[in-house]
Amino acid sequence: MDKIWLELFNKAKEKINSKELSTFVTTGNSACALLSSKGNIYAGSSITSNSNSSCSAEKSAIVEMINNKEYSLSKIVILNELEEVIMPSLKTIEFLLELGIDLSEVEVLVSLDKEKVVKLNLLLPSWWGTYRNLKY
Repeated sequence: MDKIWLELFNKAKEKINSKELSTFVTTGNSACALLSSKGNIYAGSSITSNSNSSCSAEKSAIVEMINNKEYSLSKIVILNELEEVIMPSLKTIEFLLELGIDLSEVEVLVSLDKEKVVKLNLLLPSWWGTYRNLKY
C-alpha cells in the first residue's frame, strides 16, 4: 500500500483526543486527515454539541483545506475514538459534492490492515444535485 495512507492514518490518529469541554460539548471523538489535490495534508477533529453547532472531523479537515486556499482533495481517512477506520458520513459526501469536488477521483481508506481503498463516488452513486453541477 502507498505509504501516504499510513501517513494520513497517523495524522488523523494525532487528532483523537476525546475531551468534554462542558456538559454540552465534547471534542476529539473522531478525526480525519485528507490529502489535497496539491499534495498537502490537512487534519481535523470532531466537535459534538447538544445544539445544531456540531462539526464532523471530516468537515473540520475540509474547512482547514479551504482556509489554505485549496478546494479539492484526492484521499481521505476518518477514525473513530478507538482509532478504527470509519466511512465518511452522507453529510460529508454531500458537502463535497456541493463544493463541486469530483468524487470519482477521491479515494477513501476502508481498512489499513487489509489495504482496502474505495472511490468516494461508490458510496453515493446517484446524487440529486448532479444536474446543477453540469452548469458549471
